[in-house]
Amino acid sequence: MTSSANSIKDVIDSIDGAMIVSCQASKGEPLCHPDHILALSLSGINGGARGLRLEGVENIAHVRRSLDSIYEGNVPIVGLTKSEISPEEKLTSVYITASFADAKSLAEAGADIIALDATGRKRSDGMTLKETIERIHSELNKAVWADCATFGEGLAAHEAGADIISTTLYGYTAETALPKEAGPGLDLLKEFIAHIKGPIILEGRVWHPEELTRAFELGAHAVVVGSAITRPQLITERFVKAIPSRRVRRTAFQPVNR
Repeated sequence: MTSSANSIKDVIDSIDGAMIVSCQASKGEPLCHPDHILALSLSGINGGARGLRLEGVENIAHVRRSLDSIYEGNVPIVGLTKSEISPEEKLTSVYITASFADAKSLAEAGADIIALDATGRKRSDGMTLKETIERIHSELNKAVWADCATFGEGLAAHEAGADIISTTLYGYTAETALPKEAGPGLDLLKEFIAHIKGPIILEGRVWHPEELTRAFELGAHAVVVGSAITRPQLITERFVKAIPSRRVRRTAFQPVNR
């Protein structure tokens, strides 16, 4: 996307009614390489996705270069960084774009929208959410996507100036923790839409097309689908768990340390 006085509005408008595909791979996973993230991204776009949610400066820069050469920069990227902390720490700590420095590096890499933790927990640089959003707007001229877990967090993020409110962290904080098999936060989405004027997005544990359909029926601006498309190990795991218990199971293969 090109930079202009209207770029924030333009990029938000460009994902109205869109499915955004989240192409991410954790450290140590087979797909954790910029070339693989690019392949996943292009596959998602070929399937009809109109935006990407990507993690990591290197991945974003690599994908941005290719998108600009293939699609003339018309595919918006929602960028984020993730701090390397344990799953337990993620329940209580900010780990998605935890500082303004992270946001700046994402903007420089080519992200059009900066996604960040908007739970109200202490950020790594000590800045408030409002201060961070204001600097992203004034210094980077980028839209801010607020990842939230509760209605109160979404309302606070909206009042702090966030351009987009998302259900991303619902089920992934200590206060809202849910099992992996739990569905998306449709009730939270509905509450956001009823009380917050502005783009509201459903993200998190969207596994079935009918969940996406329901989100748009409720008034979602866009819907993010990630693991159901781009995490083969999780997709495989769901099918393996469906094997009837009466069937004899052999031990799963384990990698060989060489």
